[in-house]
Amino acid sequence: MRRRHRRKFLGRVLLVISLVALFIAVALFSWAVIDVLLLAFLGVLVGLVLRTLAKPIARRTFFSNQGALAVVMVLIVLLLTVMGWLLVPEIVAQAEQLGIQIRDGLNQLEVILSEQLGLEGFGDFLGNNGQPFSPANMLTRVVDTFTLTLTILGNALFVMFIGLFVAFDPHLYRRGVVSLIPVDGRDRAQEVIDAIVQGLRDWLLGRIISMVVIGVVISSGLGLLNIPLALVLGVIAALLEFVPVLGPLVASVPGILIALTESPLQAIYVILFYLVVQQLEGNVLTPIVQQQVVSLPPALGLFTVLAMGLVFGMVGVLVATPLTVVVFIMVRMLYLEDALEASDEPDSNRKD
Repeated sequence: MRRRHRRKFLGRVLLVISLVALFIAVALFSWAVIDVLLLAFLGVLVGLVLRTLAKPIARRTFFSNQGALAVVMVLIVLLLTVMGWLLVPEIVAQAEQLGIQIRDGLNQLEVILSEQLGLEGFGDFLGNNGQPFSPANMLTRVVDTFTLTLTILGNALFVMFIGLFVAFDPHLYRRGVVSLIPVDGRDRAQEVIDAIVQGLRDWLLGRIISMVVIGVVISSGLGLLNIPLALVLGVIAALLEFVPVLGPLVASVPGILIALTESPLQAIYVILFYLVVQQLEGNVLTPIVQQQVVSLPPALGLFTVLAMGLVFGMVGVLVATPLTVVVFIMVRMLYLEDALEASDEPDSNRKD
């Protein structure tokens, strides 16, 4: 009997050790490929957008879901082609001047700080340390630029292919996730997945509307203020609007620096303009376009963006808020509703 108990005890110990070792191995592997996982999550967001656009086409026409997805892809290519033909030449022309204007603005800011406030060495703080030109430095910059370009293109292709695969047959991946859940919890898992998908869809819709509105407002407003490169500054503001809280602040810096090359008074006008736009966006635009979206506290959004950015770089910044939406929904449904409310039910029954 003792030997049997010992064998059972040793078997349980070995089982626990094996499970812990498996958990640690999975955690270490996930951390090793975390960049790929974050890019895959971006691909899921792209797939969600494509699927959302294809759904009404499939519902109102004779196309299947896959056929509607093909129609969406063709329409996106046509739209990008038309926009490229109309806007890209002007954007490229202005983008070529953007670096020069920003450098001039930094030089002007350095002059103002050194003359008015006595702060010397501002250019060195920004990295303008006057290193002499050499072929070795030039070759290093070319190689670094080429490597960065290849990395960005490779990541973009990976995200696009993941998005296409997910949009083509999302139920395949949904069934795969649900199959990992015990049978008695699969219905609830379906509800949680549906809530996550709807929450991400609403959040993405709100972001896209905000991006378009902010891009138009910034370009128009800076144009009325006679700020050079207003179109490309509006495009920058629209793209950075995807990152809540931090994105609009970063987007205002190039416009302020370019306005500084005109005059300090013009820079003050631009600062006031950006402040008004950000206040209207936070208090008017965002509440209107995101009424149905999970409401995240601004402090939480800022913390997740900064934390993910410091740990995972630009990809972390892009996925920080949608990942927070996912975690927020899971905590609300699986912990607050299922765990806490379920544990409170016996107490309420006893009182009755």
